[in-house]
Amino acid sequence: MIALVVNPRAGRGRARARAAEVERALHSLGEVRRYETAAAGDERRCAREACAAGAEVVAVVGGDGSVHHAARGLLDDMNNASCTPVPLAIFAAGTGNDYVKSLGTPSHDVAAMVACVARANMRQVDVGLIDDVPFLNAAGLGFDVEVLERLQQERWLTGTAAYVVTALRALLGYDGYRAVIEGVGKRYSGRHLLTVFANGGTFGGAFHIAPQACLDDGELAFVNFGALAPWARPAVFVRATRGTHLSQAAVVHESGDRFSIVSDAPLQFEADGELYRARRAQLVVTLRPRALTVVAP
Repeated sequence: MIALVVNPRAGRGRARARAAEVERALHSLGEVRRYETAAAGDERRCAREACAAGAEVVAVVGGDGSVHHAARGLLDDMNNASCTPVPLAIFAAGTGNDYVKSLGTPSHDVAAMVACVARANMRQVDVGLIDDVPFLNAAGLGFDVEVLERLQQERWLTGTAAYVVTALRALLGYDGYRAVIEGVGKRYSGRHLLTVFANGGTFGGAFHIAPQACLDDGELAFVNFGALAPWARPAVFVRATRGTHLSQAAVVHESGDRFSIVSDAPLQFEADGELYRARRAQLVVTLRPRALTVVAP
């Protein structure tokens, strides 16, 4: 049985429009059982129920947030040692769809993606953890959290344009956050504009934030923007759209499998574009190598 998890609100309604096409195409492979979300983050429950019902594949129609929550459900199921890992198939219908860009799946082409499912093309990929919250593509603190908070208020723009315009509006006014970041034997203290822990290379729809990232190399790419003066920020962020920002003096980048962030109070962070509040003043970021199976070319 193939479980089809649909977030009808993803991509401002694009997922609902695509779901019927995906369901028809998947029926050519056998039984399809549809699970539709009822609230934000409900993909996690849907995926867990699908696994309990014996799903052989969990297919998600939605964006990075939908994929994030569905993967959390699959990882919940995998915590039971007796369970066989259930692969995740992604049919992109979100705003940024960053994860599938690194994964290299034909997720915007329903027929091509169904063919991958039919051929049982699988790939095992790493999963990051920030404050014990799993993430597939990237997690971040600082400027991206500010942008996501503002993006929730955006009513007129959609997709990558919404993120880019919102980011430009916030670029000059955000003050950054204070913390001590430690990892790979190094320590970065003071004020930070943006901190990203990346498993995938793209971020925010348009930014090649971590060109060195790889989904299955057992490491996270760490990219940290220092306290850039407002006038210096636009040039660096333009470079980030091309992936050439890593050479800038205010940007540091490393790779590792464990980091810590210590601040005066619990920070807000994002994981795959979903906002969370840390449980305590110290955040720990780690990695589970090849913890998730996905349908890929």
